[in-house]
Amino acid sequence: MTRVILTLGAAAIGALAIPAQAAAAQGCSNPVSGPDVIVGSIPNASTFGTVGNMSAYSLGTTSCNVGDQELLWIAGNNQHPVIGQNIYRMENGRFEQVGLGWLKHGFTALQQNLCCSCNSSGTGTRLGVGCSDPYGSGLNGSQSGLGPRSQVNAFTGAFPYPFQAQGQSGDRVYKRIQVPTDDVNPTLHPNAQYFGEAQYVAPDDSAAGNGFNSVSYVPLNRSNSTTQGAYRLNPVGGATVRELCAIRGWEAADSRVVAQDIFVPGEGMFVAGSNVIDNGDGTWQYEYAIFNNNSDLSGQSFTVPFGMGTIAANVGMSFPMYHSGEPYTNLPWTATVTPTGVTWSTDTYAQDQNANALRWGTTYSFWFTSDAPPITANVTLGLFKPGGPGDQTAALQVPGDGLGNSIFAQNYCMANANSTGGTGVTSVDNVDLMARSMDLTASGLPTNAFGFFITSTTQAFVMNPGGSAGNLCLGGSIGRGVGGGVQSSGALGAFTGTVDLDMIPTPAAGNVAVQPGETRYFQAWHRDSLLGIPVSNFTNGLRITFP
Repeated sequence: MTRVILTLGAAAIGALAIPAQAAAAQGCSNPVSGPDVIVGSIPNASTFGTVGNMSAYSLGTTSCNVGDQELLWIAGNNQHPVIGQNIYRMENGRFEQVGLGWLKHGFTALQQNLCCSCNSSGTGTRLGVGCSDPYGSGLNGSQSGLGPRSQVNAFTGAFPYPFQAQGQSGDRVYKRIQVPTDDVNPTLHPNAQYFGEAQYVAPDDSAAGNGFNSVSYVPLNRSNSTTQGAYRLNPVGGATVRELCAIRGWEAADSRVVAQDIFVPGEGMFVAGSNVIDNGDGTWQYEYAIFNNNSDLSGQSFTVPFGMGTIAANVGMSFPMYHSGEPYTNLPWTATVTPTGVTWSTDTYAQDQNANALRWGTTYSFWFTSDAPPITANVTLGLFKPGGPGDQTAALQVPGDGLGNSIFAQNYCMANANSTGGTGVTSVDNVDLMARSMDLTASGLPTNAFGFFITSTTQAFVMNPGGSAGNLCLGGSIGRGVGGGVQSSGALGAFTGTVDLDMIPTPAAGNVAVQPGETRYFQAWHRDSLLGIPVSNFTNGLRITFP
């Protein structure tokens, strides 16, 4: 189940809050170009009760058009905003999303003045320039007007109309924000703090390039009293933090948190955050959270690299559960720990288009305990849908090697499936900088396939070079046969080469030594077959930074 923890003190809230824009004769004083809908306020919440172990909630939202053009708000087609609602929890340094709801479909716009001076459109089918429109929590929790997230592309704002389950109602929790009741139980979580988050997605807002600021959050007060078995959650009055996701509230509440925006080239945005807690016993707790703001490509994997000799334990993750007929699975991601880092991943798009990917409007959390103190280095977010620009990175806190050295190794380039049905993997082990050697291993290969390792100081991405079935992840001057020349994968579908770090094959330069601080890229080429036809393929790309 997903869990969320957000801790905001009043001072932090005040420091981060974006004040309402000054009123002008018409609209906002510094309007954004085009229509631009934001969440101006999350003023109230409704608690509907429980079914089984789930409690149901909804959040009220007041939208503001801070752009210089009117925003479409037409009820009878797909030219209106949809409203997403989430609940988070922050506790003991960990930040988790504990619940999500379906999307409220807008149907008419009032013309009020919450954020700016309203220039009324004179109609409910358009939100005027500078105008605001209130939707109470009861309205946003009205089941008949709630549609699934799965039908909405948050980057383009596109969705079908009529939407799935339109007009349908059910039990107390159907379509609403569903939170495990235990996750808000004051006895089980006495020191937890909670946050509500709301988001507007609209086609014309997205078309204007204004879909990156449509999320706001607010701290929630939890009550010890209940409604139909559900503990009440209510927004702190006047504390809505505009145009920021709830992870930024985690950052505001805890000075140890580092957060960074990840803009996918030509597409949407993620926000990633890390927190490191010194346990005082020679170990550190590493906490991560990633919010998908509006990327339709979504996230498929998350990798945290380690320094040399680092040990990781107590590896875990959490995520919000889809419900009420959404098609996505709720299977946990698989965690793979290697000597160079930990990677969490779900099925690829080719394996299952409805896999539990990190989709828009959701936050996934990851954690582990390490024996190494933190340094700053790049974590890697692998994208889910094909056709994107490849893996994305963010500079966060990760375990070093205890000596403050740079990060050792990271996977940076995904492999295509080979004839085994899986993908080939390049990994590194047995690093000895004193002896100037390390072992590279290529695994997950077809049996008895010939191959060899290649290396370069430049990364690239070339699909199917020379008719290959794989991806070449190296560029520039590529050295072949590093670590022992041509080898066979044998009966185990793997081969290993010991690399002499003073004798790296390099075209035109002969054998060269790896220099301190140098970053090198490694990959394995191997024979393969496609429908019985001989071809070649590649493993993933491995980036190594040498201290």
